[in-house]
Amino acid sequence: MDFFQHQDRARRNSVFLLVSFLLTVVCIVAAVYFAFAGILSFASQNTENPHAILEWNPLLLLSVTGGVLLLIATGSIYKIWMLGSGGEHVAVSLGGVKVPANTLVLEERILLNVVEEMALASGTPVPPVYLLENELGINAFAAGTTPQNAVIGITRGAINTLSRDELQGVIAHEFSHILNGDMKLNLRLIGLLHGILIIALLGYFLLRLLSELSYHGSRRSSNDNKGAIGIVMGLALVGATLVVIGYVGVFFANWIKAAVSRQREFLADASAVQFTRNPSGIADALKKIGGWPTHSSLKSARAMEASHMFFGSSVMSLMFATHPPLLTRVKRIDPRFSGPFSETKNIVHSDSELVDPRSLSMQRASFAASHQSALSGADALESKPAAVVEQIGEPTTEHIEHVHGLVDQLERTLAEDVRDPLGAVAVIYALLLAPSTDATVRRVQMKELESNCDQRALAELKRVLPSVDRLALEQRLPVVCLALPALHQMSPAQVNAFRLTVRKLIQADRKWTLFEFAVHRFIQKRLVDRLSSPVVSASHSPGPRDIPKAFQIVLSALAHAGGKNSDPRKAFQLACKRNSKVAGSIELLPLEMCSLNELDKALNQLENVSPGLKRQMLESFAECIAADGHVTLGETDLFRIISDALGCPMPPIIAKK
Repeated sequence: MDFFQHQDRARRNSVFLLVSFLLTVVCIVAAVYFAFAGILSFASQNTENPHAILEWNPLLLLSVTGGVLLLIATGSIYKIWMLGSGGEHVAVSLGGVKVPANTLVLEERILLNVVEEMALASGTPVPPVYLLENELGINAFAAGTTPQNAVIGITRGAINTLSRDELQGVIAHEFSHILNGDMKLNLRLIGLLHGILIIALLGYFLLRLLSELSYHGSRRSSNDNKGAIGIVMGLALVGATLVVIGYVGVFFANWIKAAVSRQREFLADASAVQFTRNPSGIADALKKIGGWPTHSSLKSARAMEASHMFFGSSVMSLMFATHPPLLTRVKRIDPRFSGPFSETKNIVHSDSELVDPRSLSMQRASFAASHQSALSGADALESKPAAVVEQIGEPTTEHIEHVHGLVDQLERTLAEDVRDPLGAVAVIYALLLAPSTDATVRRVQMKELESNCDQRALAELKRVLPSVDRLALEQRLPVVCLALPALHQMSPAQVNAFRLTVRKLIQADRKWTLFEFAVHRFIQKRLVDRLSSPVVSASHSPGPRDIPKAFQIVLSALAHAGGKNSDPRKAFQLACKRNSKVAGSIELLPLEMCSLNELDKALNQLENVSPGLKRQMLESFAECIAADGHVTLGETDLFRIISDALGCPMPPIIAKK
């Protein structure tokens, strides 16, 4: 099953979730109707007709249906709105604290190192990492609506007990959820189920309120109390009824979570093995859960509602388990294991774990080898453009090795700078400066920085500029990705000021390059959109007329982005033949109609089209890039950026062994 099939499966699961949700709502409406019919029958003391509760009461049914739907819809919409901006809300609600990108704590540095290499090798942005400091169970999760706003969460128990290889297996498992479209479904599940559970929460609230009223009412006169007893008893009956009915919602909520989650965990385990080619990593992590006193359980009060998101079972439930049995998961990876689980103990980490030990056995991939691999990847895009699309969402150990060759050869001071907030800002500014050969534009950019930039950032820029100028072309995009977690530590005011400065640097020469577009896109999607209201930042599905227009803008931009000897019209027409269903009768747009803003808008519109349509579009885009018979490393990066913008993470395009 490839990436696009995974995405289709996630959509089918969303349909199953919606249908199950609607059936649950019907059951809840029926339960509330009969409960209130019984209460009204009891209140009217209708003893002559014991079947009065079963009599048809259209007005009551209409009132109950309207009230229940309003209550559930309000609860679900509110929760979905809260979760709409990304995974931070989930991480913080579970007690997570963001791990600083420049942390000096050894086990946290090892964790961030693993997350970085998994992200760069899979083609996703490096996500922020949240540590659940007070959770001693061995567990982890990925949360977000898209790869662009995903976060990784992990417990203190996990980083205290798991080795680097085991952490890599767990993190690879979570990245498979990011790549397979499971995260968005997980958040929808939390949102919809919150609406179902709100009836029970309302019942509990009513009973607590009545207990407070009863306490204060006990101080009044007996005559006053006699008048209130009937009201209190009636409200208490209503509250107790809502609690009981709420358990109908709890039952179905747990059933839906279990039905959606179990098979996805098997798939994520298998994907982690495929990604790392190290079955013992994830298998040993699962075995350690089995031998740990608290297993993978969490203490957080929110653990139940997010139980389907975790690497291991966060709550113990036999009937509604969201995860397959632990032994079953281990045996699927290591068939020879039959138990029992050995006792798990805390481990002492060492500096050697900051380096992937398997990269040493790979003879520590050199930059020269990675450079050659990237050139061969450009040749592959040139000769078989459609075949490159098949690499989307399918990272392998070759991609990890390639990343080691690019990142591990960074100058030590630059590698440290890019993980510090101020240093990361300076590195991004330095990357956006025009080449030293274009002194006129660089002079304009430096003047802009001297006038409006923070003086500390300006001093850092001047210090890191020589190292940045020495970066190879294929190292520049990974460096931007490495800077993202440090940039996440900036305040909203700092992010907005940073965005404006980046924009001015890009517009200094009144045109944009492929790399400038990539940086602008990363900052907008990874930083700025996180600060916006979920309602404002949420993407909407495009209408039938929007898709061809958006496709036309992106394809025209790609056609114009070719080399000096390329023919934009020929490249455009060739790509249209690849995707005639979407292209229709569209024509090449002039370059001035493919501005940075227009390209951004078009990509945002195409982000929510169906997986099958995304595949066809990406094949057309690849065909357009390859049309002139010469693909550059810059063009391969552009294709990856376009792919990422559509929610289809593309690993580095390399020559696979």
